[in-house]
Amino acid sequence: MITHPFKIFEPYRDVLDVRMLTRSDDVASDEETQRALGTTNIVVLDQVHGNRCVVVRESSHRIEKADVVATDQTGLTLTIRFADCQNFIVFDPKKKILCLIHAGWRGVQCEVLAQAFLCMQSEWGVHPQDVCVGAGPSLCRTCAEFTDPVTEAPELSAYARGRCIDLNRAADDQLFALGVLRNHFERIGDCTLCSPDLYWTYRAGKDEVVKKGKRNCLAATLL
Repeated sequence: MITHPFKIFEPYRDVLDVRMLTRSDDVASDEETQRALGTTNIVVLDQVHGNRCVVVRESSHRIEKADVVATDQTGLTLTIRFADCQNFIVFDPKKKILCLIHAGWRGVQCEVLAQAFLCMQSEWGVHPQDVCVGAGPSLCRTCAEFTDPVTEAPELSAYARGRCIDLNRAADDQLFALGVLRNHFERIGDCTLCSPDLYWTYRAGKDEVVKKGKRNCLAATLL
């Protein structure tokens, strides 16, 4: 387990706990995730590669079909599972609002990041310029390969180079266009596919256990 993986959240360690489960934690089921994190007060989404955001104030286990989860409740652990998809944590230190986002290429294409901020603004009046954002490990620009990027992901074709799409840059551009400040943003540079010894990766095609549930997990709790 990696505790406090983002430097950007270091000033808020007394009010925000961030952890990341990786390959070494070897979790697949929700029960294993709970044991690894040491809590049953946890939210697990039924992630569907869309842009739906849910606001939660109590624990739930794969009840909500969504890829964004947000809360204002202390002691409630939010989780996002990922193998190669982008994963984000958004924290408003003034309003004490926490949001986790799962963003595969389909999510980036359907503007899941914008929907997350619309949800937070509607519920709590959160503004992009007031938050800190951390992006976890995901596919790098040379590993996000498609059969035909222009036809498969037309909205992201401007980020295509050959058969690959720079999904990280596409997401970063969306965040900055929304108003997130560059000095309030941190991306962990690790690529899941380039580092299969550290992270579970679906695209490697070698780990059948990934298809059966092994995942990395980003978890965060307001304290």
